[in-house]
Amino acid sequence: MGTFGLLTVDSNYQIKEPTSQFFASQLITLEWVQPGTGKHELFPTKSDIVDPAGHSLVTAYSVLRPDGQWAIMLINKDQENSHAVHISFEDEKTGTDNFLSGAVDVITFGSEQYQWRPCEAGGSADPDGPASKSTITAGRGTNYVIPMASLTVVRGRLATARTAKPLQ
Repeated sequence: MGTFGLLTVDSNYQIKEPTSQFFASQLITLEWVQPGTGKHELFPTKSDIVDPAGHSLVTAYSVLRPDGQWAIMLINKDQENSHAVHISFEDEKTGTDNFLSGAVDVITFGSEQYQWRPCEAGGSADPDGPASKSTITAGRGTNYVIPMASLTVVRGRLATARTAKPLQ
């Protein structure tokens, strides 16, 4: 009835379908980081989206990829609500904020892309992926809507080439 694998299989170990872990792994390894052997730099990132008890509802992880793009992975742990997120990067040298600008990729995998439907025979997914991909034109005031119960990657370039530390 349950699995911790990337794929479900039948009694003959023939692949039936990918699981949510498969799609989440693809999002992390193909969209957040850049495949290959290039150097990735991870940066501390924070979110101020919390519940009334102070528990973090959205967590964020930032990486500067070898191709020069910043990729921010946002995990919305809120099972009932989407959240609008504003992403800014603090320039430690000048004390100013920067932002993603121009074409920005937004890739989301969540309950709108995958729902497990259990049954006595084991179950199946409907919908069953893949992640949703779009490109938006971003600027200083852009807010990114992170759907409930989702993993989202926001990827693009900064408005300037200054060295910045991501903050959310």
